[in-house]
Amino acid sequence: MRETAPVFHEPPGDIYARLLRDYWRQGGEEPLIQAADLGKALVYAGRPPEEIGEFQQQALLALARELPAVTMDEAAARLTPPLIEVLIAYGLAFREQMKQRYESLIEQRLQQTHQMEALGTLAAGIAHDFNTILGVILGYTEMTLDEIPPGSAAQENLQQVVAATLRARNLVARILAFGRREEVNKVPVRLADSLTECLAMLRVTLPPSISLRICIDEPEALVLADPGELQQLIMDLTINAVHAITGCGLITYSLNIVTFNAHRLPPELSPGEHVRFRIRDTGCGIPRQIIDRIFEPFFTTKAVGQGSGLGLSVVYGIVKRLGGVINVYSEPGQGAEFEILCPRHIETRP
Repeated sequence: MRETAPVFHEPPGDIYARLLRDYWRQGGEEPLIQAADLGKALVYAGRPPEEIGEFQQQALLALARELPAVTMDEAAARLTPPLIEVLIAYGLAFREQMKQRYESLIEQRLQQTHQMEALGTLAAGIAHDFNTILGVILGYTEMTLDEIPPGSAAQENLQQVVAATLRARNLVARILAFGRREEVNKVPVRLADSLTECLAMLRVTLPPSISLRICIDEPEALVLADPGELQQLIMDLTINAVHAITGCGLITYSLNIVTFNAHRLPPELSPGEHVRFRIRDTGCGIPRQIIDRIFEPFFTTKAVGQGSGLGLSVVYGIVKRLGGVINVYSEPGQGAEFEILCPRHIETRP
């Protein structure tokens, strides 16, 4: 399989017409071989199937103008072999290319999943030990606070220690949420309701220069999820979008249903109806060189003290527990879109 697109030194339609002309005049295998090569080259160049029909029609018309005594039916009947060669070669090359792309995508997904599982296990182990240390710090600090006169400078300093320790505990909780392997309490949840509730809380904290747009096509769509985790997912993706916007901007939420069959099925999903939840922002976008790393724990492009790099890794873990996948589409300077696909839950009535 060629990895780079071929360069056509003349329009493919003209090449096609020349091959038909050569086959008309001399027959033989060489024009058929070249026709097959042209069909493959069209695939590698990314040409759509409908262009082949146009090439064939234009080539036949050009040949008819050169040979006015020959009827179109006669020309089409005689030129069937090179026509079929192009179509067959195009179809086989297209199928092989799609197969390789699909296998490559599956392999990439598996590598990412294994890497995230290993990082999650490591992070969870460290977090448990760190949590024990924080408990000791917090306990001794609170006992010391009980022995210090109210209003003193020492009391204020120790209260800052307590506040910082509690923030660290919250960070540890997020690490554990990323790395945990136990089953969560899943119940049928309307994703539209979770979105509405979460945004009602977030609106008061968002900058006035950022607008929110909600486009819900399926308000009754259910997913099996932990309600708290679902709100955590929405909150983390929203905060990520807010941080990507400088000045005025827009965050758009959309919710609809898509159906996948065996012939149109993304990796890691099963055939059937899926809830598609998308969050798009008009921010700075994600550079291509780091887009494959954004779900890694502790990976962040923010300055020191402005983020832990755990938000998107937690989102990744929640999506996996939903039985879904998360995709990212972004162009630097043109914003980013996070797409989540997870199985739709259908309630059965007794």
